[in-house]
Amino acid sequence: MKLDLVGIGNALVDIEVPVDETFVARHKLTKGGMTLTTAETQRQIIGSLPHPPAKIASGGSAANTVHGVSVLGGSAYYLGRVAHDEYGRHYTDDMNRCGVGFPGPDGDSGGTGTCVGLVTPDTERTMLTHLGISAALHPENVDPAIVENCRAVYIEGYLWTGEETRSAALKMAEIARSHGIPVSFTLSDAFVAANYKESLLDFIRWNVDILFCNEVEGKTLTGAGNPADAFDTLQGLAGTTFFTRGKQGAWAGKAGEEKIAVASFPVKAVDTTGAGDLFAAGALYGLIKDHPLHEAAIIGSYCAAQVVTHFGARMPLNSHTRVNQILKTYASLPPADG
Repeated sequence: MKLDLVGIGNALVDIEVPVDETFVARHKLTKGGMTLTTAETQRQIIGSLPHPPAKIASGGSAANTVHGVSVLGGSAYYLGRVAHDEYGRHYTDDMNRCGVGFPGPDGDSGGTGTCVGLVTPDTERTMLTHLGISAALHPENVDPAIVENCRAVYIEGYLWTGEETRSAALKMAEIARSHGIPVSFTLSDAFVAANYKESLLDFIRWNVDILFCNEVEGKTLTGAGNPADAFDTLQGLAGTTFFTRGKQGAWAGKAGEEKIAVASFPVKAVDTTGAGDLFAAGALYGLIKDHPLHEAAIIGSYCAAQVVTHFGARMPLNSHTRVNQILKTYASLPPADG
């Protein structure tokens, strides 16, 4: 059976923790950003909490997207590395339960990667990431037989933080392109866009068919002073660009065509973790299933809205996934601002 999507990225166990604003300031963290750290620092942060973590689940940016495609009814596989430890077994079992193919634990060095997500009352998340064995992902982990048997691939920008992980991403893109398989890519974080700008621009220009980013990431990568100029620049680089704008919805467009504005679904946000990842899941599912661009963006907007209504980066169990109903609901919303 042909897979709908194969994703690659850092396989991390997400540890979600609600905190107040003073906690983030006291530990001198960059609110809303991602900081690479050690397992020891993570333990110190968790140990200083007044209460235990709210949720522990398998995660990682691309993994969240791949899981979302599976929830919508697509078939998916995820390439990432976890260790032979408690977190690695948890990760593997979780991916298997949700129907996503995963290679399982394959080493011990460094332990399974973890991401502590500190969520403040304004729903913003601040991430402390220990990559562990996920940083040892290398080109040999990319199985051509799996990549060749899919309708699209999805690559996360976080892989640019390591030479070997970046090489694995490039190998996946090369295999996909040689077989006419669309390459989708997410910038992942403003930290990535700022520190690997030239390499990312080159990769997007020559390899990416479908690009995902948010306003901050887009402006950081392009150097544009406003979101509209950033979108215009990126739209000229990738075949199709999705540009998320939080409560303001999203823009989507193909190179050389007018951009499409899609509104956000009105919900009460609790935790913004995974909003971009789930937008990508919905949009990719729509494109893979041959929906037009504006419908794919609507499906992405719905999935992003659903995931922010609870803690964690996965779709809530009570979310319906009937695309026709999603499109019908959207038709009743106020029009999006362009």
